[in-house]
Amino acid sequence: MLKAMLTRMTKKGLFCACAFVLWVMIAFAPETCAEGGPGVTFPTDRAVFQRNADNTADVTVEASYDGSESVKARLESEGNVVADWVSLAEIDGMYSSVIKNVPAGGWYRLVVATFDAAGNETSRTEVEHVGVGEVFITGGQSNSCNFGGEKTVSESDLVSAFKAADSTWQHCEDSQPNNSGFNTGNGGGSPWPTLGDELVDRLGVPVGFCSTGVGGSTINELLGKNYTPIAEAIEKLELYGCRSFLLHQGEADTDSTPNDEYLRDLTALIEKSRQDAGYDMNWFVAQVSYAWSNYNNTAKMEAMKATQRAACNNYNIFVGPTTDDLLGEYRHTDNLHMSKLGLIEHGKRWADVIVNKLFTAYRLEADADVKNGKILQCGVDLYAGNTVKLSAVADEGYYLVPGSFKVTGTEGDIELDGDSFVMRAENLKVKADFAALPAHFGKLLSAIKAAEAINAAEYEQAGIDTLKAAVAAGRNVYSNPSSTEAETSAAAANIENAVKALVKKNTGGQVSVQPPVQQIQTPPVTLPAKGTTVKSGNIKYVITASAENVKTVSVTGLVKKNKTSVTIPKVIKVEGHAYNVTGISKNSFKGAKKLKKITIKSIAIKNIGKNAFSGISSKAKIKVPSKKLSSYKKMIKKSGFKKVKAVIK
Repeated sequence: MLKAMLTRMTKKGLFCACAFVLWVMIAFAPETCAEGGPGVTFPTDRAVFQRNADNTADVTVEASYDGSESVKARLESEGNVVADWVSLAEIDGMYSSVIKNVPAGGWYRLVVATFDAAGNETSRTEVEHVGVGEVFITGGQSNSCNFGGEKTVSESDLVSAFKAADSTWQHCEDSQPNNSGFNTGNGGGSPWPTLGDELVDRLGVPVGFCSTGVGGSTINELLGKNYTPIAEAIEKLELYGCRSFLLHQGEADTDSTPNDEYLRDLTALIEKSRQDAGYDMNWFVAQVSYAWSNYNNTAKMEAMKATQRAACNNYNIFVGPTTDDLLGEYRHTDNLHMSKLGLIEHGKRWADVIVNKLFTAYRLEADADVKNGKILQCGVDLYAGNTVKLSAVADEGYYLVPGSFKVTGTEGDIELDGDSFVMRAENLKVKADFAALPAHFGKLLSAIKAAEAINAAEYEQAGIDTLKAAVAAGRNVYSNPSSTEAETSAAAANIENAVKALVKKNTGGQVSVQPPVQQIQTPPVTLPAKGTTVKSGNIKYVITASAENVKTVSVTGLVKKNKTSVTIPKVIKVEGHAYNVTGISKNSFKGAKKLKKITIKSIAIKNIGKNAFSGISSKAKIKVPSKKLSSYKKMIKKSGFKKVKAVIK
């Protein structure tokens, strides 16, 4: 056995970026190596890393080596270099690094080699199969794990299964290595080999599964006593990443669990998994209600499936396939579990839903009735989960009617967050109404246009500054359809007076409006003062610098101390301005007893105050960017982070 230092990664939306977790675990080395050469401890053979929206992944590499030579890693494919040599950094006898932006595709060969001072390779170890593609956690009750009537095997070599017991990968074939909650289980078949083959065929990338199902589990048991396999899968796959959780469950609850209780527990299960993952993991919820042979309470069955659908939102919680209609030859002799034919059909149905929801682009279009203005982001193809910020631009003399900006799908209007929304897995339309401005706005618009046509370079700066302010004020009045005639007249007069007061640089005389040459820019916005306390997400900050060229903040605490996880970003927005996060003040998280996970994304932290982490959960883990590991480790230790069980690497 070899000590493997596991680095961790945080996810952005639906996808992953690498970072180091400050703790250590034991793992088996996947490959043997030449005597005295490096031993690769991560990844293991047949490992699959989750690709991101750019169709790439960051591949973490870890190795043990007792020598003094440099250690490097690269990826190859059929004799070609996919990613060239990357140096592995040494910490306490372990070597690690990240190979960035590895493209999705087939299997790659990972080479970890040592080099002498002259740059000559002296030894190497190879891991034959490392892939970038799609990773799924599967769970639920018996029809999600190994209770099928006959075992199935993935025909494609590109399908893997993750064995949580020793954190290794293997070819995907039943029984799945983590069957029935990582125990022996029933030793039968599952739908996942077929699903893997279907996804490889349709997507052309490696696919990996981690099975966590426990036979006979109710939804409350998955949330409680049978949650351990799910938590372990999330933790052990964190470095690889995960596309989605696939849930097949419901049979155990159809007859006895009230629908409101089921929905409550299902929603809590999804939220719990996301808290443990540190991001909003996608979920698919199968429509499952068939309880046992000859069960015919169709009202309860339909109510159960309606309840499962009620938990879904069609952008990161999706309605999965149904298997209630797979009867007769699709069932095993017990008439409850799937036969081989049923398992194959089950896998194909999962593939249809996953491809339809996650890998099919949908159209965002402006409604044909939109007139006198336009919506800029329409006429594009988007994927479910994409965040879209809409902009409505009125034609001259018109304005956007408040409350008329709407996005509509099959389920009705979609709630906007300001001017943003999350794309659904369906074609959507955007509606907006534009109305004519009152006639008295015309005079103000004419004054604004005339002023903006002036060549500012010909006039004294003081007069130009006054004119800029007058135009900016006029634009504000013009942008508000509720402005009165008195307000528009006053704004127009203010601009006209500013024009009359202009003084030419060469003559000193006053001039009239000039032909269009240069637009006048609006005055700068006043920045918030240094020392101002602000909030962003669940974190409080204090502004430590607030100048045009330097804007920084320092963390001072939590908005709510009962949070279990928190992410410290690189940048926060304050009144529309970007402020870099450069510090964590003393006592920032002191007393946050439930805080178990702190993710630091900022790479500009210069100081961490005393007792910043005092009194947080004894099981807490801290993640930091890999390239800041050494410096951040010193600051974290210096702050007093010593009594927590999580070991600082």
